[in-house]
Amino acid sequence: MRYIRRRFPRRYRSSGGKRRRLLWLGLAIILIAALCERAISGVSPELVEEAARGYVLECISRAVDAELEESGAPFVTVERESGGKISMVSADQERLNSLRAGVLERLSRSLKGKATVYVPVGSLTGVGLFNGRGFPVPVKLQLEGSAVVEFSTEFTGAGLNQTCHRLMMTVRARAYSPSKRFETSVETEAATVLAETMVVGEVPKLNMQQ
Repeated sequence: MRYIRRRFPRRYRSSGGKRRRLLWLGLAIILIAALCERAISGVSPELVEEAARGYVLECISRAVDAELEESGAPFVTVERESGGKISMVSADQERLNSLRAGVLERLSRSLKGKATVYVPVGSLTGVGLFNGRGFPVPVKLQLEGSAVVEFSTEFTGAGLNQTCHRLMMTVRARAYSPSKRFETSVETEAATVLAETMVVGEVPKLNMQQ
């Protein structure tokens, strides 16, 4: 008796394999979700605080970079004597006030409301070798934050008979998450050099008034 092999259209032959692939994909998603939930339950207050501080610093950096990109022009004016010697360095208070207002406005939006911070899964194992490694585990926070912006100036020696003048902006921010699961409070700051002037000879006068 001759055996006859029956052939079925491709759509019928592949339907079973497709269902198996979808089943395995669903199981993989469930497994990953379960692992993430277990990992989140092991997040310590110290890890949440560290992640929240990193988020706040990132918010400060984005706000400052965005405002500086829009500002463009220098923040100080250098006055020189007839011989070219620097006699006075004046800060542009109008532009500094505008910079402060812009940074604070951006931070008022980014430091208030829902935020997602990330903790490396390796840090949840308690094994030092894995600390800071692995895929990021998302942690949801509800933030309430505030910030202040201050300007300062400093003179530092830069060699023989040379002085470097710097105009600095310091942003201090604090944020609090009242979440019962991930309650945390952080405070951090970041400094940015707005202007730098190299002075040869006598230190000039500095004008920081409006």
